[in-house]
Amino acid sequence: MSTVKVIEIIGTSKASFEDAIKQAVEKAGETIRGINGVDVISQKAAVENGKISEYRVVLKIAFILE
Repeated sequence: MSTVKVIEIIGTSKASFEDAIKQAVEKAGETIRGINGVDVISQKAAVENGKISEYRVVLKIAFILE
């Protein structure tokens, strides 16, 4: 039997929502072992001078506790 913990994090990127998700998961993976799922909760963008300046995603990351 295993126990899974879920945390919520925010990822950002200047390129895209997809890149923000990828960067957030890779960064979390530097300190969290056993990531086995990601749920994208929301996507938002910051706008400056009529253009998107930053993509933001809120993620729930699930990982198995050792």
